[in-house]
Amino acid sequence: MNRLILHLGGGMTRADKCIQLANIYSDAKILVSSEGGNPLEYYSQRGIDPNRVFLDYDAWDTVTNFTHTLKRVKEEFKADIVFVVTHDFHMKRSMRIAEAVYWLRGIKPIAAPSGPPSHEEKPNYVRDDTIRAWVWRLTGLLFYWQSVRDARKNIGTPKKWNEIGL
Repeated sequence: MNRLILHLGGGMTRADKCIQLANIYSDAKILVSSEGGNPLEYYSQRGIDPNRVFLDYDAWDTVTNFTHTLKRVKEEFKADIVFVVTHDFHMKRSMRIAEAVYWLRGIKPIAAPSGPPSHEEKPNYVRDDTIRAWVWRLTGLLFYWQSVRDARKNIGTPKKWNEIGL
């Protein structure tokens, strides 16, 4: 059984949960998706061998945390189980995306929330990103809703995937 710990970007406090899991599952690797700062140093200073920690800076949101790391999860790590580490309030959306991306691929996502719940995520965020993940899974097309593109002018990388506004 190959275990992988997927650290979704959003703060190094999530790394503390990854460290707990890494200490329980000594064979598990840690894949850090789109985290700022110096995650290798953070993990290393807390006793995690840097050879167990891998970085991936291609994602720019929660959906792409999964879509952009899928090939590595399957081919490089050959993961059967992926512990999804993110804050509790963000877990529902993250797990729905994980289930869509990993569906029928032999990868079981397991929720591993970090930190106490601070608030609930807006239901439309959960719904909209779940739809985006399933559209990507079934068609290979990644898009943003027009309302999101209007609100987040910085979205635009990679351009070819963001030219469709629904």
